[in-house]
Amino acid sequence: MARDVRYFAYGTLQTGFPNHGAFADDLGAGLGRYRTVEPYPLVVPLQSACANPGCRFVHRMCALLPDAGTGLPVEGELFAVDPATIERLDRLESYRADDEAGSAYLRREVRVAPLDQDDEPVDAQVYFVAAVAAWRRLLERGEAEVVARYTKDLAVGPLKECCRREPGHPGPHDVIDLVSP
Repeated sequence: MARDVRYFAYGTLQTGFPNHGAFADDLGAGLGRYRTVEPYPLVVPLQSACANPGCRFVHRMCALLPDAGTGLPVEGELFAVDPATIERLDRLESYRADDEAGSAYLRREVRVAPLDQDDEPVDAQVYFVAAVAAWRRLLERGEAEVVARYTKDLAVGPLKECCRREPGHPGPHDVIDLVSP
């Protein structure tokens, strides 16, 4: 299949991060470091947790809010992938195009520009968190921060209890939620 879909990874799928290994063959070599053209809030809780049933780790998960024009330009890695890889990423991010109301993340398109080149910006697929109001409340309570770049030290953490009990199980995985009231 042709790798004609651009995917912008700002979280645990960046090269060397915890979820990258399981997707390394599908993602292939990254196209480089990119930044969103518009600023967005990339929210990181101050405590470790993980509300994504597609993720195996307890870490300081991040969530990109779709509030264009607020926050900071967000840095990440750009990949060229095929449609089958996007379908696998949809499962990881608990995105269902036919049931967005029941999705943890929503896949959308954003403009990204390379950090170290004069190349033109390109459109790329990205995952925004669906529970926007809950993440805003986390910020309002002072229990999270907005960052421009999600770093590896934030992403590293132990396996969730379900994955320690049953290594390699396909999921869904435990939900450890700091976001809900």
